[in-house]
Amino acid sequence: MTSEVVLMNRQAVAMAADSAVTISGANYIKTYQSVDKLFPLVDGQPVAVMIYNNAEIMSTPWETVISLYREQSGGKSFDHLQDYAIDFMNFISGNPDLFSADHQDTEFFKHIAVVFTIIAQDFDMQVQHFKGGKLREHVSSIFQFVVEQLERDYLYNLDDSPRTDLDCFPQGMAEQVRRRYKEEIDELIDSLIGALKQEYAGLSVTPETKQKLRDIAVYSITRDAFFEHYTGVVFSGFGKLDKFPSMRSYLTSSVVLGLLKFRNDRSADMQADSGPVVQPFAQDRMIRTFLTGMDQYLRMFMFGETLKLTTGLVNDVIGKAPGLTDEQREHLYQDYSQNNLGFALREFFRSIDHYQHVVHTMPIYRAIQTLPKKELGETAASLIKLNSFQQKVMHSIETVGGPIDVAVITRNGGLEWKKEKAEL
Repeated sequence: MTSEVVLMNRQAVAMAADSAVTISGANYIKTYQSVDKLFPLVDGQPVAVMIYNNAEIMSTPWETVISLYREQSGGKSFDHLQDYAIDFMNFISGNPDLFSADHQDTEFFKHIAVVFTIIAQDFDMQVQHFKGGKLREHVSSIFQFVVEQLERDYLYNLDDSPRTDLDCFPQGMAEQVRRRYKEEIDELIDSLIGALKQEYAGLSVTPETKQKLRDIAVYSITRDAFFEHYTGVVFSGFGKLDKFPSMRSYLTSSVVLGLLKFRNDRSADMQADSGPVVQPFAQDRMIRTFLTGMDQYLRMFMFGETLKLTTGLVNDVIGKAPGLTDEQREHLYQDYSQNNLGFALREFFRSIDHYQHVVHTMPIYRAIQTLPKKELGETAASLIKLNSFQQKVMHSIETVGGPIDVAVITRNGGLEWKKEKAEL
């Protein structure tokens, strides 16, 4: 994992990234603290790029891809930061010199294998938690349930709105993938089912479930969902016509049929009248705690405990009130628990959030808004160190750490680097 942050005010933008990477296997886990994640994008231009999550694309290091783009770009400039980002994405798409057709076929096979591994792991977990009688009689329905749940995740967002196909693909991309890779998808489905049948006797898979697996394979490419191994790619800096800095973040995955799977994840543009931008990426728990004054998980715990406390009080008061019928007690309970109590809790936590924002967050943001470029870079590095320090003092694997790289970018000064020395 990693921890990264982008800080922007009207004068400059600072990008900071740690250098830790964690490699794990069946019986081992190893952390290295010497990986570069922050790079200049184009020679001589005030734009930088950093990556998080997966260090490779199509089994090729991102550092290599960025270096190749820098060489072919020849120092060219664009009017706006977003133009740099789109040009970089176009460099990856439709570039047979970068990823040949055979290479794309191989990586497609790996991509679907990862998705089907997710199904197998979820199926194993559901089986381990099964307590409904003889397992042999239920393994088929458990597998069907797991497949249907993943299919639903590809079809709908968390708010039940439909997921659409990604804008980076032309209309009809799903059907092209289905036709081109029909044999490979069926081969992987047979391999998945065969492996599970060896472990779970009695498993049978209906033709309808197999079709859902084929659909999932296609959805994993074309739908606006990134459940597979993906990389976050963050651009920041100035275009030729940009008075103030901007930031664009993308989620990226594989190149399929010559096209890169990607979508814009987050965007920010400084304006003359806008406040500063503080945008963390990847492991960001301590950064957000610093900015808000309260750990987000503590806040959720407090909400749950307050709900239990107040619900218990309502039950106790209504239960001991004399002269009420059971119907009246139920009516009062429903009214207070679903209406009055819900409103009171929302107002209570809205008041807490307002206090946090005014007393804690706003002074920090006001300070960041006026920081000179040197101090802006130091602040970005300090935020990364917060995450690293938390892991040092806790009993956890240090997935954030090592030297911190910082890029500070201004219109006049361009891109300036600060690299910490590695500890020997």
